[in-house]
Amino acid sequence: MSKRVHNNSPHTYTAVASSEAPGDEKYHLTATLVDDSVRPARAIESQYATLPELQNITWTDTFFDDDDDIIAVFDYDYNAMESFNTSTGFATWAALSLYPPLLGCSLACLTPCYLRANVRWSVRAQHVAVTRDGIRYVENRRKTGWGLSCTDRGKVSKTVPFDKITDCDVQEPAGNSCICIKNILSVVNVDTASSGQGGIKELRLAGLKNPHGFKKLVWAMKRSQGNGFPQVPASLEMARGVKTSNEPDVTSILLQIRDELRTHNDLLQSMKMKENLAANPAAVLTALDTLDAAVEGDSSSKSKDT
Repeated sequence: MSKRVHNNSPHTYTAVASSEAPGDEKYHLTATLVDDSVRPARAIESQYATLPELQNITWTDTFFDDDDDIIAVFDYDYNAMESFNTSTGFATWAALSLYPPLLGCSLACLTPCYLRANVRWSVRAQHVAVTRDGIRYVENRRKTGWGLSCTDRGKVSKTVPFDKITDCDVQEPAGNSCICIKNILSVVNVDTASSGQGGIKELRLAGLKNPHGFKKLVWAMKRSQGNGFPQVPASLEMARGVKTSNEPDVTSILLQIRDELRTHNDLLQSMKMKENLAANPAAVLTALDTLDAAVEGDSSSKSKDT
């Protein structure tokens, strides 16, 4: 009996088995297996379908399956996150032995007994996706503390729009945490114009399986939306260049603006004269007398000529 397995595509497998009976009869069995747990990237709009950053992205997280604006989902390495966070958690708890009161409180609260469970609940509640609007990060409802319903933590969702993002970079793991625990998680830091105060990030994603693919797709989406132009409503396109009977003439509008400016200018001049009169009334009266005398002189000369 012989067996063969063919990999027809990245997510499709065909198994062929053949056997030969003693009576020279041959039997062949063929089975095809399609791995539905791996989902390719789905583009909502045609302008995103051509992005090269989307071509090789796959995921297994089903949390966003009911959302219709998802471009791609990025999986967390939950196992690595649980291992690292559990180790750092126990190391932090062990450090409490230096301060007996806190150590006693943690023992009374059964912290060591529920540490692994709390890490698992916290880690596996995290989900992140790239939508056509921005980065969507969700912490699903989860248990905390002793796992009782009264200690549950509600769902938290946050979306960072692409036009608000000023930086998106990857921090590679290096060094140790708590002196002896090796850092194994890559961290994606997302900044906006309002973040960065005191080192606070708008979004900090630790433990993604494909952090560099996430970064490349975010920048590609930001560029694609930045190069786009807003669509002009059809009603404006139809009315463009067509002057209706109710549309005011540009010349009449300019004339109205000129008249308004003249009125304001006359008003300012009168106000200035009032201020001068209040400041130095004698000088103003002298100027008025001089003006009246000049006017009378002109009128008398005109009468002699006649």
